[in-house]
Amino acid sequence: MTSASAVPPTPDQMADFYNGLGPLLRMAWGDNFHFGYWDGPSDTSSVEEATDRFTDLLIERLRVGPGDRVLDVGCGVGRPALRLASATGASVLGVTISRQHVAQAQELAQAAEMADRVDFEYADGMDMPFADDSFEAVLAFESIVHMDRPVALREMTRVLKPGGRLVLTDVFALTDADASSPPGGSAEPPGQGDPDISSWMRTIDDYPALVAGAGLVLDELTDVTKNIEGTFPRMIDGFLRHRRDFERKHGMTLEEVFRKGAMTQADAPGVGCLVMAAYKP
Repeated sequence: MTSASAVPPTPDQMADFYNGLGPLLRMAWGDNFHFGYWDGPSDTSSVEEATDRFTDLLIERLRVGPGDRVLDVGCGVGRPALRLASATGASVLGVTISRQHVAQAQELAQAAEMADRVDFEYADGMDMPFADDSFEAVLAFESIVHMDRPVALREMTRVLKPGGRLVLTDVFALTDADASSPPGGSAEPPGQGDPDISSWMRTIDDYPALVAGAGLVLDELTDVTKNIEGTFPRMIDGFLRHRRDFERKHGMTLEEVFRKGAMTQADAPGVGCLVMAAYKP
């Protein structure tokens, strides 16, 4: 594996990628731009059920309620933020490096009549325009993979109030022994090249030091690789089913979309998924 010190994609690169991928994801996967969580091979839950289940798993770990303010870093088009606010009564601010997604998330909040408690802004998760100690909790749902992890963790810690919790998911490099059976098997979206994500991926064993280095106290570190295995084959199947409709509506081929995203988790074989919860002392 390449050194983990390599530089991750820039916010502009990721915004460009997700501006193209977003419409495809909404057609093929829904408004939850993240892994689904299945209980095992016999679990026949739909994609919507599985992605909502993963959202709920993280919501429980945030431990927030009415009056609390939560930051959702890398919020996509806002479905997890809306579910979080609805389930807990907390107010939620979602941030993303895609201005397109900000507008779409705000539309969803208006449609759900929740714009008074859920808002969305453009911001870089590694350099956020918020004062120190601003939020009771921070959620980073499958977004830190696109960032410099130590920088992002320190920035999320900075905006947390003392006692506040950070809950996130991340992909990580499996060991050589595990990598022979990556999540999703050998299926691969069309047109993708050699994966570059390995240049800044970490292992799950790196996380305690990353968390401590950011000034946080680790509460939980759970390997959920087996639970997200159903994601990749289902997602790729959805992409292929909606391919012609997407290309006709958006004037972009799947190959063009994925060519921009060689740095994303979907093209890396041998990746696992973890859930981490920590708090700021």
